[in-house]
Amino acid sequence: MNNIKGINKDDLLYVFTKDQCVDLKEEALVIVKDSCENVELENCLVKRYSDDFESLLKIKIPTKIRKPKKLISYQECYDVMKRIDYGVLSISHDDFPYAVGINHILVDGRIFFHCAKTGFKLNGVNKKANFLVTEDLGINLDVGTHNHRSVSVFGTLKEVTDIETKKTALLTIVHDLAPKHPYNDKMADYTNILELEIDYIIGKAHIY
Repeated sequence: MNNIKGINKDDLLYVFTKDQCVDLKEEALVIVKDSCENVELENCLVKRYSDDFESLLKIKIPTKIRKPKKLISYQECYDVMKRIDYGVLSISHDDFPYAVGINHILVDGRIFFHCAKTGFKLNGVNKKANFLVTEDLGINLDVGTHNHRSVSVFGTLKEVTDIETKKTALLTIVHDLAPKHPYNDKMADYTNILELEIDYIIGKAHIY
C-alpha cells in the first residue's frame, strides 16, 4: 500500500493485490475516489470507486457506499482506527449473526484483538468477519443528523500462534490500553490473540 506513488494520499481508497483478483495482468488493482484526477501507475490498474471493480475480485465485497462523496481515504481510515480503540467485531456461527464490542490495536497496519482462551467469539476463527469502528462526532440538532466517521474492515479472523507476534501484540495492548498493567511473557500463555487478516477496508464521513 505504501509503495503506491503518484496518487495523492487523500484520493487513495484501497489497493488489492494481484492474488486477490481474477486474471489481473497488472500487479495491483488501485481504487481511488471518483474526484481523483487521471493518473497512471506503472504495473497497476487504476479504478475509480464508482467503476466496476468488484467483478475483478475473487472476494465478494458488500454493496458500495451510496454517496461516494462521503468516502474517506485509506490513510484516514487508519487515523480513525488509531484515535478510536474500540469497535464492534461481527461474526456468523451456525447462520446466527453475533456482534461484540472489543478493543483493538494496530501493529504495522495489522489489526489485533485479545481475548480469553474460551468464549463465543472463538467460533469466528478461520471464518469471514467484519470489524466496525465509529468515531462519534455528536448530533447536529439543527439538521437532525448524527455526525460520525466510520471504518469497516472485512477479512478472516485468525488465531495468532506465533509466540513473538503474540508478545508484540500484548506489549502494544499494555502500552496503548493499560499502561499501568505490569507485562510479563507468561501473559502469552493464558491470553488469546486474534488477528483480522484484511481483505478490504472502506470508510466514510457523515458530517453536516
